[in-house]
Amino acid sequence: EDFTAVTLGAAWRKGPWAATMRGEFRDGELADRTGFTFGAIRQLAEGSVVGSGFAWTRAESDIGQSTEIFDGAISAAHRPADSDFAFLTKLEYRSDRVVNAVAGETDASGRTALTVTGDAQSRRLIGSLSTNWLPLAKVEGNSRDAAEIGVFVGARYNFDSYDGFDLAGWSVLGGLDARVAVGERFEIGGAATVRSNLTDGTMSFSVGPQIGFTPADNMLLTVGYNVSGFSDDDFSAARNTDKGVFAALRLKLDGDAFGFLGLRR
Repeated sequence: EDFTAVTLGAAWRKGPWAATMRGEFRDGELADRTGFTFGAIRQLAEGSVVGSGFAWTRAESDIGQSTEIFDGAISAAHRPADSDFAFLTKLEYRSDRVVNAVAGETDASGRTALTVTGDAQSRRLIGSLSTNWLPLAKVEGNSRDAAEIGVFVGARYNFDSYDGFDLAGWSVLGGLDARVAVGERFEIGGAATVRSNLTDGTMSFSVGPQIGFTPADNMLLTVGYNVSGFSDDDFSAARNTDKGVFAALRLKLDGDAFGFLGLRR
């Protein structure tokens, strides 16, 4: 379709504070879209920051179908360069809304996490805590990354119901990761995750082995296989829980990562 789009953004930085914002408007032949994002962080100490942000998007087609998405969060991270312990915690509120949808499809107006027909809304509050510990970091004769243990704890409260099904209530999720270095560039380990719906008492499990490879400095490629698994979009960015083979790539970015561009002053 033909469309006209306008985007306006701004960034601000002073001392330990930094903030960005951006607004977008798209006037399309079949649908119009409006969106706004905002984020702010404050550095507390070397390796410790707290941040918050939100994103809002609304789209409406010419035949009356519409979607609206809101995602807001506040988070904190602690990972000093010389520490054998690190954590990341986040509290997030998500809302998805559709009007006149057909099995989740909303024509040219876009798509949300909902796959229903008609009108629906999903609102949930999500909290998570990821921790990482290097137990051999202070043992003489061992490198800092010879072994690694990670613990993940998450919780979600769903506010809504659909078509007579009461989905409101609490779900909790816990995970454990363990890895051991094999040489300078390889590691082996495994991960296990359990999710429980406290309202109806149902439980789901994900467990399987993993192999990690470091193709370059500050980069880790992980390939694993979950013997059993489950799908959960709200936690998919933090945990690989789907059954079967998966691959994940992790990068470490800091102030020197893009030094070759010559942008630092």
